[in-house]
Amino acid sequence: MDLSRRRMNLLGPILALVLVATACAGGGNGGSVAPDGEGRATPSASENDVNATDRDQLQDGGTLRWPLGQLPPNFNTHAVDGALGDNAAVMGALLLSPFDFDAGAQPVLDEDFVQSADLTATEPQQVVTYRINPQARWSDGTPVTVADFEAQWSALNGTDPAFEVASTQGYDKIETVAMGSDEREVIVTFREDYVDWRGLFSGLYPAATNRDPAVFNDGWRDAPLTSAGPFRFESLDRTAQTITLVRDEQWWGRPAKLDRVIYQVIDPDAQIDALANGEIDFIDVGSDVNKLERARSTPGIEVRRAAGPNFTHITMNGTSEVLRDVGVRRALALAIDRDTIARALLGPLDVPVETLDNHIFMRNQRGYRDNTGDLGAYDPERAEAMLDAAGWGRAGAVRAKDGRELAIRFVIPSQVATSQQLAELVQGMLQPVGVRVDIEAVPVGDFFERYITPGNFDVTAFAWAGTVFPISSSRSIYAQPKVGEDGELDVQQNYARVGSDEIDRLFAEATSQFDEEKAIELGNRIDALIWQNVHSLTLYQRPEIVATRADLANFGAFGFASGVYEDIGFTR
Repeated sequence: MDLSRRRMNLLGPILALVLVATACAGGGNGGSVAPDGEGRATPSASENDVNATDRDQLQDGGTLRWPLGQLPPNFNTHAVDGALGDNAAVMGALLLSPFDFDAGAQPVLDEDFVQSADLTATEPQQVVTYRINPQARWSDGTPVTVADFEAQWSALNGTDPAFEVASTQGYDKIETVAMGSDEREVIVTFREDYVDWRGLFSGLYPAATNRDPAVFNDGWRDAPLTSAGPFRFESLDRTAQTITLVRDEQWWGRPAKLDRVIYQVIDPDAQIDALANGEIDFIDVGSDVNKLERARSTPGIEVRRAAGPNFTHITMNGTSEVLRDVGVRRALALAIDRDTIARALLGPLDVPVETLDNHIFMRNQRGYRDNTGDLGAYDPERAEAMLDAAGWGRAGAVRAKDGRELAIRFVIPSQVATSQQLAELVQGMLQPVGVRVDIEAVPVGDFFERYITPGNFDVTAFAWAGTVFPISSSRSIYAQPKVGEDGELDVQQNYARVGSDEIDRLFAEATSQFDEEKAIELGNRIDALIWQNVHSLTLYQRPEIVATRADLANFGAFGFASGVYEDIGFTR
């Protein structure tokens, strides 16, 4: 049974409003298990729970009702404001990718898109050759050709700052994209080795989008344009906050089992009521115990679990007036008890209660190790000494320096109970060391676009949803921001705005390293530097807990696997 042909989350840097975000393309995944103190264990990286069912056991037709946290502000997933998980959920049904991945994170060629994709040379330069399926065409009838590959590379390689991209990872290592024997053969020549080349051209857009910065940045804001997939865009109702996709009868692959998918914006905390009332067909439970308990007690609903490459973290804005001092960031790290946070948010979920001590590798991935160094243990006394040394003296309950109180804005999305709980825990932990935390809950739809992306916060928390490539997928999060021609920082996804030349150099070396053991060592060296720079504090590997209708098949907790839109359906 082949269930690995259409990715549920595109292999690009994506933010999901649960709150989950992902990153771009590093090494493989092992199956090592980390048991917790109660004998439970983190699920293996090769496990998932999707009610896998053969297509002939599914109903023909039906509608999947899919909740979103917000309408995507931009349906171009490669644009800096389009890299949202909600957007990936929509566009995954409408775009092509050369590879998907099975539950063991192994690549599976999507032959509906490319008949072959091979590493055809390594000396003197790395070369990858793609043979496009002769039936592959865009929704306007034009064929998919080398021109689409070339245009996507040109837009995403970082050479033209007019393209406001979420990440340049991998594309910046390509020297040329050229036609082979005909326009359906693509020859990609690299100027530097790139081990995770299978993640490139994931979510291919038509050349017309990628040739013009205006179309790339803004052309996809109102609706998806030209696409290619088992579904096609039908409508967007901004009043009802719905997006409707319907089965594309022109699709050349296996036809979708569903008639349509209707995405509807529902506040995250209200989604469990909508599921219980039969208004939607699944929800992401995440680390919300109230949703889990409601789902367990609702007839006709089952809970599916996996442990994918997703983790919850606290990001500190290194350009904010208070947190630009790394000494202050280090003090806050020591004053935040990550163990207590993990116990509070994971303890009630019947999952391992373990902190995550690595920004690159998950606990169930090969290569994981603790790189926290002297920041790993909760130490409020040392935190106070460091704040004293940084000039923030005691002046009553709240420390002050040069007449300014040591107060930080903790920005969270409204209607997300776990974000409020986490922020309140941090608020209580920092108060004894003389730091005031002002929690600011903002509309879900504004959270990334108006606050996180432009740096309008001191501290925030959400989750990154990773990929099967742990090192290269992290680069856009931790690469040092550069000042653009307009004088503004090009942060890509480095919302902390913290980095270093050494981190950038090690990322370049690691993503060119075909020796997996050496790549893992480099990845851990990068992680140690991220900890010492206090870019962010990893908290825990976010449990993948999905509550679905019991008869929903080939959908749920995917773990490291890709989803298959045409195989999603309801059992007979």
